[in-house]
Amino acid sequence: MSAPLIVSRDAAVIEAIMAAAAAVQVEPEVARDTETLRRNWLRASVVLIGADQASSVAGLGLPPRRKVHLCGPDAAVLMSWSVPLDAPVMVLPQQTGFVSSLLAGIDEVPDDASVVLRVIGGSGGVGATTLAAGLAQRAAKQQLRVAVTELDATGGGLDLVFGAEQAPGWRWPDLASAAGHIGDLSGQLPNVSGVDLISTGHPRLNDGRRRGPGLPSSEAVNAAVASLVRSHDLVILDAGSHPDGAVMPRAVDLLVVAAEVKAVMAARSKVADWGLDDAVVVLRTGPGRRLDGAMVAETLGLPMIGAVPHDPALPGCLETGTPPGLRRGRFARACDRLLDELMPDDRA
Repeated sequence: MSAPLIVSRDAAVIEAIMAAAAAVQVEPEVARDTETLRRNWLRASVVLIGADQASSVAGLGLPPRRKVHLCGPDAAVLMSWSVPLDAPVMVLPQQTGFVSSLLAGIDEVPDDASVVLRVIGGSGGVGATTLAAGLAQRAAKQQLRVAVTELDATGGGLDLVFGAEQAPGWRWPDLASAAGHIGDLSGQLPNVSGVDLISTGHPRLNDGRRRGPGLPSSEAVNAAVASLVRSHDLVILDAGSHPDGAVMPRAVDLLVVAAEVKAVMAARSKVADWGLDDAVVVLRTGPGRRLDGAMVAETLGLPMIGAVPHDPALPGCLETGTPPGLRRGRFARACDRLLDELMPDDRA
């Protein structure tokens, strides 16, 4: 393999990549003409295509290869070329750190590097989003890189739970064009108390109007979630009580079940409908929720990993936009115990 190849005539893009390369003592070659591009296309260790040359490269009919990336300042433009070029996106200058890692050859991350939890409400109103937020907040307290994604298309509650309605960053509508392998999203997402968020949100359009909430295509969701898995220690998928969103074969499914008869019956139907034969139960207890945990687990045919008791402080946190689990209390301690069970010993 020869040096990395930059395909761009945009001075700002070239300068940003060259600066990232200098930081890791790598000297890329710049292809400013078709002949240089064709000669080095398969030989280069990495190919970085500027948005200004994406159309030209797509029209050349070059043979497929790995480690091709799109670079530039406009995420929307880059994502529009991600599928035609089968290339992940890196937004500059925000992701120059990722460019440095890529050029240094340390961008490959093992598939099992991250723990993925899918939090599913066994019935409505059981607090699946609250639990997802609490687990994320407690993990962040342990200095883990954590992300939470909202996969309930009818949700819209993740921003509210974290008090992030006005926080800058991309929501799902901004990632509608994502596909394939996309770069590190860190720095592009809302971050609250150390937790990266992708919510259904209500991001503003350029004219100030609000765009409607919702999930993009399953392809876009899977691409974004896969990016989080590569860059974070823990990724939590807030599935709510609806079967929308990403399919993550290696995710640990947490089925949140209230310790009451009607909720258990609803959860049993959910297990059958969703095929949750490998899920583990998190029991929500409190006033009116007094069923025995062992009996609930037996009824569902699933193991119980822990219980989350009623915490009278939680409603106040939600009203003020204070993330659940940020402060010590019954709920935070329950989340800590769950993380002890769910995270590898070297990360918990």
